[in-house]
Amino acid sequence: MKTNFLRTLVLAIATIGIFSIQSCDTDPCKDVACGDNGVCLEGTCICDDGYDGSDCNIVIRSLFLGTYNVEEICDGVPNFTDNYVSKITESSQGTGFINVDNIYNFPTFFPSVQPEDATALASVSVSGDEYVLLIESQTFTSAILADFEVAGSGIYNPSTSEITLTYSITDTSLDPVDAGYIDNCTQIYTPQ
Repeated sequence: MKTNFLRTLVLAIATIGIFSIQSCDTDPCKDVACGDNGVCLEGTCICDDGYDGSDCNIVIRSLFLGTYNVEEICDGVPNFTDNYVSKITESSQGTGFINVDNIYNFPTFFPSVQPEDATALASVSVSGDEYVLLIESQTFTSAILADFEVAGSGIYNPSTSEITLTYSITDTSLDPVDAGYIDNCTQIYTPQ
């Protein structure tokens, strides 16, 4: 009887000890709110594609949207600098995409082209501590610009709201040895 009592007592103490140890465990995500656009992992929000911030409340593409004054320098023959206006709008492809219009300021060369005819689809994301955009190689939907391909990448600067974009325009109607076949450009987008 005494042995049963001691066993029961030891078992009760061990059980209380186990529950006490388990109750000391803290959930690192207990007080972390990630909203509808992320999940908590080890106390940090892991945001869905297209979102950023400590609580995943920043829609990355919203940082890029707007009307911009563009300063562009291209290395084509001859080198030229151009200043014009471009609009960046939401894409119907989802929260991780934007539309950048008036790429290369084609209306300067082709008066019948409208700025929206030279629109490129770009994905936006966060890489480390930088907001980046990527224009994968694509052609324009305008029939006048069907022979031109565009590809490039850029970075959004949160402190100035400026975007720096480096891209290339390829005129596929030309021979690759032709000087006008490809033009590499750098643009600075300054919000209006």
